Order: sequence, then structure tokens, then C-alpha cells
Amino acid sequence: MLDGRMISFRGGFITVLVTLVLIGLGSSAPAQTRPPALQKLVEEAKKEGTLKLQWLGGRLDGDAGLRPMVAALNKMYGTNLKLQYTPGPDFPTMLNKITQEKAAGVPSSTDINLMTSNHVAEGTKNGVMKKMDWGSILERPVPSDANVNRIAPEGTAVMIASRVVGITYNSNLVKGDDVPDVMEDVFNPKWKGKIASTPFATGLYQFAAKDMLGYEYMKNYTVRLARQIGGLIACNAVDRVSSGEFAMMVFDCGHDDAYRYQKRGAPVGHITPKEIARINLLYMGVPVHAEHPNAAALFINFMNTREGQALQWEHARHDLHIYPEANTRKPVQRVVEARGKLALDSVERELSLGHEEVNRLRDEFVKILKEWGK
Repeated sequence: MLDGRMISFRGGFITVLVTLVLIGLGSSAPAQTRPPALQKLVEEAKKEGTLKLQWLGGRLDGDAGLRPMVAALNKMYGTNLKLQYTPGPDFPTMLNKITQEKAAGVPSSTDINLMTSNHVAEGTKNGVMKKMDWGSILERPVPSDANVNRIAPEGTAVMIASRVVGITYNSNLVKGDDVPDVMEDVFNPKWKGKIASTPFATGLYQFAAKDMLGYEYMKNYTVRLARQIGGLIACNAVDRVSSGEFAMMVFDCGHDDAYRYQKRGAPVGHITPKEIARINLLYMGVPVHAEHPNAAALFINFMNTREGQALQWEHARHDLHIYPEANTRKPVQRVVEARGKLALDSVERELSLGHEEVNRLRDEFVKILKEWGK
């Protein structure tokens, strides 16, 4: 658990309180005490009867994780929703897909879009995400000392989980002093050609923000990394690290992928460099052309209940750090103790940095990885 002291985002002078009060921990309230808007969702969801989901395979443990989550939701609210889950493409491709479906006048392939802050901002901008009064729907009170708003601007999405970005490594190949302690450690000549990065330059362009490590440092770091890597792989392709094809992934999209493989007995570990940590926040939102919008909104509410959070940790190895029982606060303790920098990657932060500028940096760093890595 975090130790309760104040963390300062150096450079941006943003201070956040990481000790969160223990409130809102009970099970779902009975029907007569639920918020009226939530009770209306329950009744409308019963009529819809189906929850259709599609997103990147493995997220929330795919079908294996979603089925017990929907079963728990049905038990909690007296619904009988039937899950229709189909593995889908990565987040950017999925957002483009539902945007094209909206333009074509056909129903969305998914009732819920699973996103990071960048995709929420883009989906809000292009009008594909439904604006909702989540404050009247969410039954679990927000902790009074929460350091981030769980509801996205304009009500187009709600946070469900936090993922701590770092380095995933093969624990059979990378041991002892070879486990990266700081970012520079990945440049050991012995790892040349044995490191993977992601095709989205995950972590790299976000760390280039003015209040983080800065553009010049991270551009130079990315050029050097491109010369060191042996390939670009998807965020959830941890099997390519656990198999020994790659010794490390620099940077991953969050601790949870490695932790899920650890749970299965795979030889993988996760480390957060001392200098910096990024909390990659996961959001869920309802597309404006969703076929079952009430079932979707009910599921998003459920994801923020104590039961929903516990099931996320059990199946996906992530939960939302603002809640006092969250396991996800533990990986950032290392950075806190080292006085490193901590970025909460919320939609508000994305917009404050400039959505277009963030995308420009992302495209530039992706180009560096692809071109310098040849």
C-alpha cells in the first residue's frame, strides 16, 4: 500500500494525495435505495437482455473473465443478461471501426468501447461516444481524497482500472542485477536485438511531456531504443516474452499483462523504472449507436462496485487505484520511494497537454521506432 505521503509531479508541480479514505465498500444497494437513474437502467437492461462486447483479445481475460463478471452482475441486479463476446482489434483500430459503423448507419460492433484516455478524447471529439450523466448512475461513492476524476469530461466514459506502465521481462533470461533498475539499464549490449517495443511507442511519447522527462531526452532515448530492439509487438503479446523470443518489452502498456502470465506460471516479471511511472487509465464508454446501451451502462457501473473491482483483479490483474482496497497502488510504491515522477494518464491530462500535440508526438515516436530500427 502507498504510505500516505504527498507525491509531487516535479516539473508540473502537481501534488496528489495517495492515501484514500475507506468508504463506499459495501455491496450493491437494494433496489429501493439505488439511485433512480440506476434503477431505470436495471429495468431497461432487463428488456434488452443482451450485452454485446468486442475489444482486444485478452482484455479483462476475454470470455473467461467476462462470463463470471456478467453472472455476478445478473445476481446483483436480478437481470438475465446474455453475454456475446468477440475478440477484436487493438484500441485505435476498434475506435476507427465503430466510428465507421456510425457513419454507415449500422449498429456498433460493441455495446461498450474499452479505451485509454487518448481514445476517449478522440471518441468524444468525433461524437461516437454517448454523453451520459454518470454522476446520477454510479452507485459507489467516489473516495473523497481521490486524486483523479473517474468520469471523463462530457460524461463520455468512466474509469474502470489503472495499469502501471513499466518493463515486462523474461524471468529466466533476466535475473538478479540484470533486471532493469533504471531506464538506462536496457541499453546493456547483451540485450541488443532481444528487446521488443510496441508499435504504438507506448510510454515513450507520454514520458516526453514537459512535466515528465521532456521531449529532447525522450526523443534521444527512443532513437537509441530503436537501435536496440529486435521487433515491435502488441501490448498483450507477453507470450513472445515468456517464450524467450524477446527478453524484455520496453515499455509495456501496464503491469497487468505480466501479472496474468505470472498467475499461470509463466516466467515473466514486471518492473517499474525508478525515474518514472505512468498510470495508464482504462475507461469504458457507450457508443451512441450501441444496440444495448442500458445493459452497457449497467455493466460499467458494476465495474466500479467492490465486487466488480475484485473480479477485475482476479481475472485481469488490474483495478482502479482510487479505491482503498486496490492492489494496483502497490506497483507505484517503488517510484514513490525513489522520488520519481508519476503521470496519471487521464482524459483531462490528455486535453491539458493538447490532444493534437499528444497525437503528433505519438506519430513522431512511432516513426522513430520503425525507421531507426531498420
